[in-house]
Amino acid sequence: MFCSWRKSPTASCSCAYRLRGSLPELLNHLCCLGQTTMVLRQQGLSLAKATAFGLSVAYREEAWHVLHDRLSGLETDTHRALGVYLIADACDRRPLLAMAEPGSPIHLSIRLEGHVWDSPVVRTLIDHFKGASLDCMESRRLGAGAWLDEWERPVSSGCDASVVHGAYRMLQECRELKVDVRMRGCRGSACFEPSFIDSSGTVLRITDREQRHVVHADVSDPGFHLVRTGRAGFRLEVVD
Repeated sequence: MFCSWRKSPTASCSCAYRLRGSLPELLNHLCCLGQTTMVLRQQGLSLAKATAFGLSVAYREEAWHVLHDRLSGLETDTHRALGVYLIADACDRRPLLAMAEPGSPIHLSIRLEGHVWDSPVVRTLIDHFKGASLDCMESRRLGAGAWLDEWERPVSSGCDASVVHGAYRMLQECRELKVDVRMRGCRGSACFEPSFIDSSGTVLRITDREQRHVVHADVSDPGFHLVRTGRAGFRLEVVD
């Protein structure tokens, strides 16, 4: 958990804040924060990616409010109502920047690998973006520390085993896997060569050799798609 169990559920928390202010300004501040681990989560598909950030800019004239960072692959719709949070990681108190729609669990988190919670960088973020301390119950509900295969809906147990085995065999042939994750107000992508593939029930787990990319995908999800894009290339996505 993010807070001491001794606190009241309605007590202010010193390890979780809601940030306010300009979302484009915050996104473009990420390029100053060094190496991160970005976790993107939609129902049935999660991606963890080691990455730095560049500048987030509009690249479509008809959608100037949609900002894209080519370095990290993150795309953000700044017109959506997104809450932005700064939270201490439950394990080692590394700072996490996270986003969620009001009343929903976090679907994007960015772990600042080169910083600690008590650093001047974190204090500057809280001060500059007018951070408001959350109560302990709210900080727990956000769920920033959830596992990659912990989605809002539980994984189905009724999937035919042959479907899992078929996807597994396809991935064993893969030399370039493109992953596209679509969340509420955000979209993220990655491209890598799978090196390690296994499964737990209907959930496939895929990583590259350096473990800079980790993907968990629920083969039983109705929107699961794994399609060939070339001789040894595949695209993985879950379509709503």
